[in-house]
Amino acid sequence: MSTDWAAHDLIVQDHYGNNLSATARIRHILLAAITAGDIGPGARLKEIDLGQKLGVSRTPLREAIAGLKAEGILSIGGDGGLRVRRLGYQDIHALYQFRAELESMAAALAATQASPAEREFIAEIRARETSLVIADSDPAALAKINGQFHQSIALASHNSFLIETLQRLSTLMVLLGPTAYSLSARVREIGTEHDAINAAIQTHDPVAAKLAAGTHLQNAVKARLQIIATGHKENID
Repeated sequence: MSTDWAAHDLIVQDHYGNNLSATARIRHILLAAITAGDIGPGARLKEIDLGQKLGVSRTPLREAIAGLKAEGILSIGGDGGLRVRRLGYQDIHALYQFRAELESMAAALAATQASPAEREFIAEIRARETSLVIADSDPAALAKINGQFHQSIALASHNSFLIETLQRLSTLMVLLGPTAYSLSARVREIGTEHDAINAAIQTHDPVAAKLAAGTHLQNAVKARLQIIATGHKENID
């Protein structure tokens, strides 16, 4: 399957405009291609080919590659070639386990630290998510609003170290492939779980917020691992 680099470039431009440096632009294009599944886990990337297809010079390309290697997205394979990192079953479980702890902490802190404006913003995002589900929006749109929901909670925790770590984990999530919103049975479940998190934050209940966020991530990893174990590729397209 060929990669439509122009399409991924347009997605990046639509999201970030022309405000990115050449290095940042290349980084986001590569992440977009990985997220879309155009570049799968274990896929080999050749620097010369990438430079030609993206129409970029060597320096920013190498900087982008170095950055993605540092973030754990790209790695050097046994053959010495550059590849998209492949996460094993245990890696995925560990990633979700770590994320569950941090997301639970963020939700609990948001329940006590969020300003009235931040609480209102979190509620607004949740309402928009509901509207998108009712409108039968595409998985990409739902995944985007999902990211905004989780990010708004992290920011409302007012813990800079927690926010930074969650952002790094969010980047690693691209290695998991297509969004869970591609699974119709999971869409409603996610909405119910988000409602519980939002309600706890709105009522200043850190215990309930922590529990709701933990449950949400536990269910998320179960769904992801079930997909991998059963190989239901037809459910993710």
